[in-house]
Amino acid sequence: MLYLPDYARALRCIGQALQNQKVEVFELESRAQEFRLQYGDPNPPYTALKEISFSLEELEILDREGQARRGQSNAGIRFDSVAEMLRAVGGYINNKRAHLRRVNNGYTSMSDDPVVEIEYETRTGVQLENLTVSFLREASVNMYKRRTRLSDPVSIFARQS
Repeated sequence: MLYLPDYARALRCIGQALQNQKVEVFELESRAQEFRLQYGDPNPPYTALKEISFSLEELEILDREGQARRGQSNAGIRFDSVAEMLRAVGGYINNKRAHLRRVNNGYTSMSDDPVVEIEYETRTGVQLENLTVSFLREASVNMYKRRTRLSDPVSIFARQS
């Protein structure tokens, strides 16, 4: 079982890699010292099932590359992007102090709001949850707001007066 102190960071890196390849439907599993990902080929004729894995070292490299791109980018953040959705899933897992086992975004719910299925393990056992995309979008926005507030300590004190 892979345990990372910051799943949000690791999953955002994986999400950015998926976005670069234009992957939208996938299943991600956490295995010993790596994440293994299966996804549908994003290129026509869309029939192949592909697999890729990310080691801890590869995630560190992806994180550094992502930080460099974010520093150069003038584009706004898309809170419904794969990277931000996975980051929100990682934040959710971090808050539960859990070990991630699996993330699957290939399911659709009966409502208009698609779901992401997550499986994680806590001290009480294995849990399976469906998180709606709207919940993840809101969680992503809240994470961004919290990070922005923390990176600008002057504004925190200015608002308290």
